[in-house]
Amino acid sequence: MIFESMIYPGAFFVVFMSLLYSGILRKLSARMQHRIGPPIWQQFFDIIKLLHKEDIRPEQAKMGYTFWPFIAMISVLISCLLTPIGGTIPLGSSDTIILIYFLIFGSLALYLSGFSSSNPFAVVGAVRGVIQMIGYEFPFVVSIIVTLLATGSIFPADVNSYQTVHGWFAFSFPFAALAYFISVLAKIEVPPFHIPEAHQEIVSGYYTEYTGTRLAMIMLTHSLKLFALISIGIAFFFGGSTSILEFLIKSMILLFLISLSRVVMARFRIDHAMRFCWIFGFVAFIDLIRVCSFF
Repeated sequence: MIFESMIYPGAFFVVFMSLLYSGILRKLSARMQHRIGPPIWQQFFDIIKLLHKEDIRPEQAKMGYTFWPFIAMISVLISCLLTPIGGTIPLGSSDTIILIYFLIFGSLALYLSGFSSSNPFAVVGAVRGVIQMIGYEFPFVVSIIVTLLATGSIFPADVNSYQTVHGWFAFSFPFAALAYFISVLAKIEVPPFHIPEAHQEIVSGYYTEYTGTRLAMIMLTHSLKLFALISIGIAFFFGGSTSILEFLIKSMILLFLISLSRVVMARFRIDHAMRFCWIFGFVAFIDLIRVCSFF
């Protein structure tokens, strides 16, 4: 149990694969734009470099400036460890409500870190992030509820194993799967949903003031969130996984689709993003009505 939760497929494996996924995502996006791009190990280099940089605390920063990045990282890491990885859940079986709670709280903690820095650009980015959360959590939750009702269980392990017998939910409930994918793009803040960062407008958004170890935690949180959402997507929509090889193959497919969306779509305005997410939330209701009619 200790080995599974700490090493494989536990915390060490999750952190390593999260940074690797982020590197692959950047590399794929670069090649799609006819650029060479950074090496896939660049995320590792960035984190190691930041850990050796000075932590600068602005004079106007509030108390939460120090601990919100850490809380965000731990929350998203726990959500990763509650998700089936190759048929195994590192922290043992837990219900989907707790999984979603830690994932949402991790995102909220990131935006609270922006508020606590008291930087005008960071506050604008944090406000945008909270508004965007109101948009993307709706299709995310509706799509997850569809799979739970279809399975008849609230446990991720049951949803994962159900699909290995009855087929992919992405084929059975395509509207819910599409809504989930849209919410994933918004949650990891890639185009067209990189509104809270918007480097051309508000520097780096909610993490503008962060440096050193705290910035490393924020970057790692983003990578962990990418890993968590891909893992949830595999477990809840894309046939589940019974081996680590199957898990990695499906992960690469989802990374390719995310990279493609990142390259071909331009950034939305915040009101357009809200409307876009809610439209797909109501689209997912089609599958919710279908699955409810089965009972």
